[in-house]
Amino acid sequence: MNRENKIIFIGPMGAGKSTAITTISDDPPVTTEAKNSNKKLVNKATTTVAMDYGRILLNNDENINLYGIPGQDHFRFVWPIIAKGALGAILLLDCSQINWKQQLLVFMEAFNQLASTGRIAIALNRNQINDTEECFSTLLEENIFAPVFNADPRNRDDILLLLEALIANAESEVFLDE
Repeated sequence: MNRENKIIFIGPMGAGKSTAITTISDDPPVTTEAKNSNKKLVNKATTTVAMDYGRILLNNDENINLYGIPGQDHFRFVWPIIAKGALGAILLLDCSQINWKQQLLVFMEAFNQLASTGRIAIALNRNQINDTEECFSTLLEENIFAPVFNADPRNRDDILLLLEALIANAESEVFLDE
């Protein structure tokens, strides 16, 4: 791995980014949670206001650093700062939210550099039977190719599978560029 061994977790508020990082981090994660002032958008007590950080310790004294972005649009200015040097991103979407397909396109556009090089894996949380098919259709309409998984951010195996798929895609892209 290269690019500082950095993976970012992206997506709208309430999609499960902080939970996913907490689920797979070998160290207690660092969070910047504050009281949620927009409970009409997502009904939860707190939300990330700067970033989350965790890490996975590999057996060869190497780390995978995990960064979570704040999902609210008014924090969009920090997204490229956090994304700088990332190997790739895991996009989490809460399919119980009415606008999840719109959010898919917002984040694929905001992180277009990663999306256009196959360095994004998509996790559908709280999804229904046809959500996966709708996600693929939406991506194909935009000529975007990315792996899509049904994933619960509380399930370590689900998040590790996403991470493995993302790393495999990113490494194959680097291999093909050589």
